[in-house]
Amino acid sequence: MQVQSDRLDNCSICGKLYLKTFTDHCLECYKEIEEDFKFVEAFLRREEHRFTTLEDLSEATEVSAKRISSFIREGRIYGEDFPNLGYPCAHCGIAIKRQILCTSCYDTFSMEINKTLKQEQLLEELAADRRQGSGAAKYWQLKQGK
Repeated sequence: MQVQSDRLDNCSICGKLYLKTFTDHCLECYKEIEEDFKFVEAFLRREEHRFTTLEDLSEATEVSAKRISSFIREGRIYGEDFPNLGYPCAHCGIAIKRQILCTSCYDTFSMEINKTLKQEQLLEELAADRRQGSGAAKYWQLKQGK
């Protein structure tokens, strides 16, 4: 039986070639991730650890903060159940419990994207108007940032 190349990949952790089935990692790395998850989950199940922070959890379990963050991001650990458990926003570093960006950074990026899209739309309209012969008004709208 011949294996198609779209089913083969290199493990993002160790680089070994593996057959993609249900995971993005080779079997050995997948087992290690699952062991880490079970260890972290067992630690968090204890009532006295309910208020732990990401750093404390990482230190106590010897599982990297990056891996624990991925467990939270993936929804395997429900961050809302643990008031002090969060991971840093990818842009500003503030502790968050969902997504990749905090609300403030998300809103800022959204505004910038919308502004850029409006400018691109005005540029396209200006180019179309130039082809038709008028465009001075659109140019000044673009120049003034409207």
